[in-house]
Amino acid sequence: MRIIVGLFKLNTQATQNFSVATRLNVVKEAVEAHKHYTESQGTAFWKPEYAGLRAIFLAPEYCFARSLSGDNVDHEFGMRRQMEEDYVKNNLRPVFESLSSKFQNALIVPGTVAWRKSIVPAKKGKHASVHAAEQHRREKYGARILNASDISMEYKNNAPFDVFTPVFPTDFVKDKDTRANPTTPASKYLALQTAHYIAKNTAHCYYNGSCVYKYNKIGDFYEVCEDTTDTVNVPNRESKVSGVTVGAGRFHVAGLDFGISICYDQSLSVNSGPVHVTEPLQTTAAPVNVHILLSASIPPDLGSANLKPGGFMASCSSADDCNGILVPGAGPFFPTHSIPISGIADLDLYKLDW
Repeated sequence: MRIIVGLFKLNTQATQNFSVATRLNVVKEAVEAHKHYTESQGTAFWKPEYAGLRAIFLAPEYCFARSLSGDNVDHEFGMRRQMEEDYVKNNLRPVFESLSSKFQNALIVPGTVAWRKSIVPAKKGKHASVHAAEQHRREKYGARILNASDISMEYKNNAPFDVFTPVFPTDFVKDKDTRANPTTPASKYLALQTAHYIAKNTAHCYYNGSCVYKYNKIGDFYEVCEDTTDTVNVPNRESKVSGVTVGAGRFHVAGLDFGISICYDQSLSVNSGPVHVTEPLQTTAAPVNVHILLSASIPPDLGSANLKPGGFMASCSSADDCNGILVPGAGPFFPTHSIPISGIADLDLYKLDW
C-alpha cells in the first residue's frame, strides 16, 4: 500500500487568540494543499492495485477552542477553553464533512475540538421526561468519573490511584492555580451533581464525507481551565468495534484498524484483565495498523501503541519536535515535501510505501 501522510504543524498553543473562523480557514488551506499534492503524484506514486485509503491528514490538539482576546495567546488557568455545542454542530462539523467529501479516500482528523455539552438535554428522548433524561446523564457520567480510579498516572511504577488522587501529578500544578485542593475524581463527582456542562476534547475522524469515529480525550490535565464547578470533564473509557468492546480509541475504516489518543492519554495506564496487569492506557486491546497521537506537547512513545506487523505511529503536535512518523525497528522518517500554510504553519508530507 502507498499512502501520503500529512502532519499539519500549527502551533496551537500560540494561536488561540486567532478567531475560530481563521483557524478553520487555515485548516481548510492545509487539507486542500494535501489533496493537491496527493493528486499531483499521479502514476508516479499510485498504481491500480492500490485501492482504498490513499492519504491521512492530521492536525494537532486544540486546533479549535474558544478564542482569546487581548495579548493572551494560549489558555491559562482561570480562562474558559470550551466552545458551545451548537457552534461545533453548526459551524465546524459541516465544514469538516465538506472537506472530507472533496478529498476522497483520505482519513481527515482536523485536530481536536474543545467544547462543552449541556447536561440537560433538549428533548426527553427515550426517557419519561427531560428531568429523567438529565438524571440518567448525571448517573452515567458519575459512573465514568468514579471508574477513572482504575487509571494510574505512572504505570511504569504502578502508582496507586483512587477517587481522592489528583487527576494529574501535583508537580505540574500551574502557578496561577492557587486552589488549596487539586481536582480529583471525588471532587468532580461532587461537582457533577449540580453542574450544567460536560467538557469534552474531541478528535473527529472523517472519511469520504462521513464522521467514522469521534474520540474524546481521557486524561484530564487542565481540560477545564476555569475555577468553576459548573463545567466538569468526564473521561471517555470504552470504544466499540462491531459491537465488541476493545478498549479506548480504536476504530476501523478503509479496511484498516486505527488507534488514536490525545496528549496526556499516552502517559496514563489501566489495570486490565483478571490478574490486573498494568499496561499503557492506549495499548488497544486489539492491534492496529496505524496509531494516531494528537498533542499539544508530548513526545510519541511506540510502547504506548499496539501495532500490527508493518504498522506505524503518526504523531501530530503543536510542538515541532513532537511531530513525526515512527515505525518499530526503523530509524527516523523525514518529510518528502513541506508546504507553508498562511505564513504561520507548515504541512509536512510523508510518502510511505507501506
